[in-house]
Amino acid sequence: MLGAILVAACLGAKDLAPTPPMGWMSWEIFRCEIDCVSHNESCINEFLYKTMTDELVAGGYLAAGYNGIHLDDCWMQKTPKRDAQNKLVPDTGRFPSGFKALGDYMHAKNVQFAIYTAESPTTCAGYPASMGFESIDAQTFAEWGVDYLKVDGCGYGEYYPTGYPLMGASLVESGRDIVYSCSWPAYLGNNETTKPYP
Repeated sequence: MLGAILVAACLGAKDLAPTPPMGWMSWEIFRCEIDCVSHNESCINEFLYKTMTDELVAGGYLAAGYNGIHLDDCWMQKTPKRDAQNKLVPDTGRFPSGFKALGDYMHAKNVQFAIYTAESPTTCAGYPASMGFESIDAQTFAEWGVDYLKVDGCGYGEYYPTGYPLMGASLVESGRDIVYSCSWPAYLGNNETTKPYP
């Protein structure tokens, strides 16, 4: 039963990624570097992602199939955690133009806009996440023009059977085709042979 739920939750209604998504992700090098005063050329901010978008195109990577720029953890504003409409907000000091404008910048260069959230109250780095807000977050991501969403799990494993399927359904209902990178299988133990992959 869990296998059927997991497969349905992680696949969604459409096959939007018939080949593995490829691109550039900030986490491995920049992690959660948010001090843009001391580290102005290596902090996660609008400048970094626009620069990497430009480099993806100029370096020939886009032509080779590497078509996504992936923002990982720590992009969210911490205080307040959400705006008056309960929407996640990118940190305004590091992303002054907002995510709709950043997505438009990427799309103008034929690059896909990918972001991160988690099925827990906070992300693994302690930023606001999507637990209990799946529908509004999916709609917000669609409004921003997100093409790919990585959904991590940062505790509260008992919520995963509810949250991951709800996020999948909410993405389908958002009206935008968003590839759903569902991390739920990663939290089902270490024996890869017993995990319910399609």
